[in-house]
Amino acid sequence: MRYALRRSYLLLLTATTLLSLAASAGAQGRTRGEVIDEWGNGLEGATVLAEPDGAAGGSQETTADDDGEFMFVGLSNGRWSFTATLNGYQGLRQIMNVSRLGTNSVEFEMPVLPSGGRFRERTEFEAEGGTPKFRFEDDGTFEFEDADGEGEGTYGMVEETAVLVIRDYDGPDDKFSIATPLVLEFGDAMFTSLTHDGVQLPKK
Repeated sequence: MRYALRRSYLLLLTATTLLSLAASAGAQGRTRGEVIDEWGNGLEGATVLAEPDGAAGGSQETTADDDGEFMFVGLSNGRWSFTATLNGYQGLRQIMNVSRLGTNSVEFEMPVLPSGGRFRERTEFEAEGGTPKFRFEDDGTFEFEDADGEGEGTYGMVEETAVLVIRDYDGPDDKFSIATPLVLEFGDAMFTSLTHDGVQLPKK
């Protein structure tokens, strides 16, 4: 009888210890987040800094993965400031209340910073037959159409080239990546034509 009681006591103590450890792990809390551009693309390599804004604890920093996702573990209860930065994008800051019970969520949609020159007004280039064709806007965005589909993105001009980042495309998924800009050559300093895939597109 005494052995059975002792065994029951040990089992109860073990269960209590395990529950206590589980509660402690749960109290760590998780803050998940995502950094994307205005087109919904995950921004790999974005740095996210978490700083207490009245909460206890020290700062933490992490880097977004190839889907733009990140996570902090163990932030204390209270207000925290989250700042996301990435070269070529406008940095953003958010303040939110973090709870150690459950999962917190924070999302950044980072605007692109203009890079290089831009056309002063809408400027279009089109190959004979209609495609490919490009339309550049004065705000640093562009739209285009090729044999496989249509797309859009941002651009900057350096001397007689245009560096295009294609951010949304309805053709084959693996044809373009925001990590690999498309570089177009203009025919002259007056921008009377450009060349894409060996095809010359006169200015309209």
